[in-house]
Amino acid sequence: MKGSTAETGSVSLSVTGDPLEVTNMKPGDSVDTTLTITNDGTIDVLYYLSAEWAEEGTGTTARMATILANRLMVTVTADPGDDGVELYDGTLAGLLDQPPAGRPLAVENGSEEVLIEIALPATAGNIVQGLSIAVDFVFVAEEQ
Repeated sequence: MKGSTAETGSVSLSVTGDPLEVTNMKPGDSVDTTLTITNDGTIDVLYYLSAEWAEEGTGTTARMATILANRLMVTVTADPGDDGVELYDGTLAGLLDQPPAGRPLAVENGSEEVLIEIALPATAGNIVQGLSIAVDFVFVAEEQ
């Protein structure tokens, strides 16, 4: 048959919001930022969040950065203004491909807010004193 066509869909995700810049954090402190996750593609997607981190500054080695990543607590909540859905609650070091089943984001919904909270527990101890870490929050989307 002449004139038949086929077209594929596209997966595209954009993230906007303010980065976290924290200095002089001490045990018991916490900071947060709200990001907007937008489905810019033409099909419904599942998205996942991971954290990539590394030592920063001259006084922090990779081993020391690992110690800090294991002490920093991260909570990620989707739609924080509504009922909120907790996507992750654990250490920065453990934030890999969360939530495990992915978070659906349909084309017709367009976007949603995600709240990222980082806390240094009061029990962190002196071992993290003076350490620095650089963190990238990475969002990945796949076809739903």
